[in-house]
Amino acid sequence: MIKRFFLCAALAAAFSFPAAAADDAVPEVLDVGSSLQLFADDWLVASLDNVELTVHQPQRQDEVIDFGDVAWEGDSEGYFAIMHDGGRYHMYYHAWGQNTGEPLSIAYLTSGDGIHWQRPNLGICEFQGSKENNLVMFGLRDYTNHDFNPFVDKKPGTPPEAKYKAVGYLFGGKEGNGLFAFQSADAVHWTEVAPGPVFTGHAFDTQNIAFWSEKENRYVLYYRDFRDGIRVIRRAVSDNFVDWTDEGEIIFPEGEGPTKETQFYTNQISPYYRNKDIYIGFPARYVDRGNIPGTWELPEPDQRKERMTLEPRLGTAVTDSIYIISRDGIHFSQSNDAFMPPGLRTKHNWFYGDNYLAWPMIETDSLKDDSPRELTIYATESYGTGGDSRLRRYTLRIDGFGSLHAKSKIGYAETKPIVFSGKELILNVATSAAGNLRAEICGLDGEPIEGYSLDDCDAVFGDFIDRKVTWRGEGDLSALAGKPVILKFKMAETDLYSLRFGD
Repeated sequence: MIKRFFLCAALAAAFSFPAAAADDAVPEVLDVGSSLQLFADDWLVASLDNVELTVHQPQRQDEVIDFGDVAWEGDSEGYFAIMHDGGRYHMYYHAWGQNTGEPLSIAYLTSGDGIHWQRPNLGICEFQGSKENNLVMFGLRDYTNHDFNPFVDKKPGTPPEAKYKAVGYLFGGKEGNGLFAFQSADAVHWTEVAPGPVFTGHAFDTQNIAFWSEKENRYVLYYRDFRDGIRVIRRAVSDNFVDWTDEGEIIFPEGEGPTKETQFYTNQISPYYRNKDIYIGFPARYVDRGNIPGTWELPEPDQRKERMTLEPRLGTAVTDSIYIISRDGIHFSQSNDAFMPPGLRTKHNWFYGDNYLAWPMIETDSLKDDSPRELTIYATESYGTGGDSRLRRYTLRIDGFGSLHAKSKIGYAETKPIVFSGKELILNVATSAAGNLRAEICGLDGEPIEGYSLDDCDAVFGDFIDRKVTWRGEGDLSALAGKPVILKFKMAETDLYSLRFGD
């Protein structure tokens, strides 16, 4: 049995399916219904042989926009948040001149496809005597904006004037620092839900994320705090978006989560849009080894020296991103590899503030031939380096965060006992030309159900987001729905990203 949380590798011992449970033992049965199940962790997995859980890194695409070519943006754009509603995409970010002196403000971009973005002239905030800009917020009374993170409020009964909501950390005001709550009818003009901060007493000095959880039927907030000097992620909940109950730090298994050496700077947690019972986040990891010889082997040493005159860590710290995943919103597991590493490039990605992911990821069309739709992920580059900061688009196949991966030697994977609803088994799967996968459906005794053995299964090969599995040409599983079963996979040169049962 592999470790419950998923820093795992293929089992070295010879593969054998587990023996039937003892008479007095009742195996845990997971009710997966017809919902999508990711292989981004081992939540569904009972055993592996010559199969390993692999993290897939997004593919670098074009630069989206260079910032700093307008007077109010400066050199440190960050904490990007994206909403999609009514056929439009809305992007918000903090604009700041860390080196060049521009004050913190919240700016806005819009897009029709989630790929190509424009700065609209909003005429809302005055900067240097003019309202000809794309700023949606430039302070509030005597406060300074730090971050601003909107979402579409799907709470039943939400009135039109509160269709969009947001949280943001504001500081320096007479009413005290803290998280403020905002609402809007048009995603551009924002008002306070309540006067003053609605949640106080914590650090908040990063991107703080809130959303309406259909799973929990309440608002959920993930925010930044410190524990013994370590940057960590905490959680709070609310029924009305004003009164918040702190639930403490999110929980990781031993050996995972933030440490003194790898602190979690952001969280980027949201329900995965293809199964909103799964929360997936993309924390930026903050690593500062200090001023050691290896630091000066990194790109742009002159730029590092310049940044260190402002603060030493600005030249020595580096950042990348991982992913974390949870089924209850409190207990998370951590990917066993970097999701967004800095990469082999000479500049733009090896500084503190680079490789922070926008929240959340979005699904867009592919720009490549007739490829299917894909996930678009945005990440920061050149943050605070004195030149123009920028935003880079990356792409990933749908559900493609991680997979059960088999190489050329045949491997096997077995699920925990499950109960499903639906008529068909549908896989998100990719093989090489020589690779293939077969599936077997077993009872709780580990023996194949008649007609659903590996020998009965028609080989799956190719690359598909949704591939129906058949056994001797038939794929109707209605007779097995609602009964506890175990899935077993035999695979070679294959990545299995997700499964679901559907019609």
